[in-house]
Amino acid sequence: MQTSSVSRSDTMQAFNSPKWQSTFAAILNGVIENTEGYTWIIDKSLRYIVCNIHLRNTIKQFTGKDVLPGTEIIDCIGLLDDSKKVPWPTIYGAAFNGTGSRFTHQITVQQKPVFFDISVNPVCEGTKIIALSCSARDITEQKNAEEALRQSELKFRSLIENSSDIITMANAEGNIFYGSPSAKKIFGYEESDYMGRHVCSFIHPDSLPAVAELLQNLVDHPDELFTIDLKVFDKPGNERWVQGLASNMLQMPGINALVGNFRDITERKNAEELIKESEYLYKNLFYKSPLPICVCEAETFQFVEVNEATVQLYGYTRKELMKMTAFDIMSPEEKQELQQSLPKANHSNRPSILRKHIKRNNETIFVEVWAHAINYKGSNAWLVLVNDITEKIQLQNQLVEEKIRRQQEIAKAVIDAQENERETLGRELHDNISQVLTTARLYLTCARDTPAMQENMIDRSRETISSAIEEIRRLSKSMIETFHKEVGLELSLNDLIENIRLVQRCNIILKFSVPDEQRLDDKLKMTIFRIVQEQLNNTIKHAEASEVQIAIMQKSRSLQVTIADDGKGFDTARKRKGIGITNIISRTELFNGRVKIDSSPGNGCRMQVSFTI
Repeated sequence: MQTSSVSRSDTMQAFNSPKWQSTFAAILNGVIENTEGYTWIIDKSLRYIVCNIHLRNTIKQFTGKDVLPGTEIIDCIGLLDDSKKVPWPTIYGAAFNGTGSRFTHQITVQQKPVFFDISVNPVCEGTKIIALSCSARDITEQKNAEEALRQSELKFRSLIENSSDIITMANAEGNIFYGSPSAKKIFGYEESDYMGRHVCSFIHPDSLPAVAELLQNLVDHPDELFTIDLKVFDKPGNERWVQGLASNMLQMPGINALVGNFRDITERKNAEELIKESEYLYKNLFYKSPLPICVCEAETFQFVEVNEATVQLYGYTRKELMKMTAFDIMSPEEKQELQQSLPKANHSNRPSILRKHIKRNNETIFVEVWAHAINYKGSNAWLVLVNDITEKIQLQNQLVEEKIRRQQEIAKAVIDAQENERETLGRELHDNISQVLTTARLYLTCARDTPAMQENMIDRSRETISSAIEEIRRLSKSMIETFHKEVGLELSLNDLIENIRLVQRCNIILKFSVPDEQRLDDKLKMTIFRIVQEQLNNTIKHAEASEVQIAIMQKSRSLQVTIADDGKGFDTARKRKGIGITNIISRTELFNGRVKIDSSPGNGCRMQVSFTI
């Protein structure tokens, strides 16, 4: 096999040929002419060997000279802005000494900054520096782009560092490799706390399933943006809420991460929780209230909400009530009045009003109604509370009837007492005093008709008349016997007891302890005296008692009168028609007192009367 080879001497001979030198010069000239910016080559005498058309045109424009090989070099940068000179002699000198240079120089052209990338390098022939290759390339657009990028990065970093949002970046496995400074501001985490850790390390167990689903969705749907609410832990271990946007940027150059943007929404969640609790309490208060409550539209009075108590009161089902208006449960005569009674929605609330309502079974009930103007789901409405007072009205009517009956009983008792007093007075006058006076008249008649016995008959008549006078005095005293405020209640009662002892074989014991007797109303003391007198009369007439104990005791503002006997007693379950007890109860009620009677057949009677003083 034949081979051919070209020796180095043959190659050098070819390069040194005139044809090749001409070709090389044309290539070099083409390269220089088509380079961007200014390009020139100078010799040691600082004259141009060659320069490209951009440089020649600039020099021609500013100086009017044509640049040819051998022309002394001109400061082309200084032509554009002579205020910022380039130290060319120093730069050229250093380059001819073997030290090239490359630097950026800024000038101002038409009040705008212009940047040049200037390069000066030695050209050697062997080890000898024979020329300098120089260039000045306009890099203003590149500088502006770099500055814009720097400013953009600065703004982005400023936004990240000062944002209230937390930015996280994690790899495909979910391990965090970047967290914004807000992580420390909001949750207290230092960079060392989360770098390299899995995102689930900070998630509350309640939210772990949601995070697992999110990570899977990011892998399955890399082009989608996902929103999620999570419960997390801050550094002290407190529970916090965040709302985040998450996206898969693993394939995006320069990012290559799962990116999350999270915002602290703890306060909002707490507020929402409070609202939920408030709504829950409202619903409980509304639906479980023992009072009937309903909500009606302001204009039509259509029911829009009713609670269970309303259903129970009126007998309708909730579904039926929701189709009705407030007019449907009103009595016919009050339907028109309702429009005038209830205030308009923009008026202040009014006090309760009494209404007559009709239940489903046509039963009439009396209710108190409170109507409050509210906003219900964006519309004016009435919150209506109803209180069934039918039993109260019936009790009031019964009390009125009872009061009338009691007054009638009192009036009857007074009349009966007056009649008894008249009967007693008449019987005493007829059976006793009348007989005594008749005897005196007989003595006087005998004295007139029988002179021998006149003096004796007159003496007997005198004695008989004196006896009649004593009986009249005794009768008068028994009828007017009362409390004497001059001597006090205790002495008046002792006087009453002594008079009874004179004619009755009954042991009566009085215990009296009223420190504030002087402050008591005289009418109250008179009432106490009459109560004791009345009960002693009842005991003497009916009880057949051998002993009666009376205790009148004061303790603080309480005054108690107790009268107990060891008589035959009576059945308290039987209706009492006696005038005496009726009088005692009536007198006690005048001073808002209470009467309590304990008795049974064979066990005596104990009456306790209580007053508040």
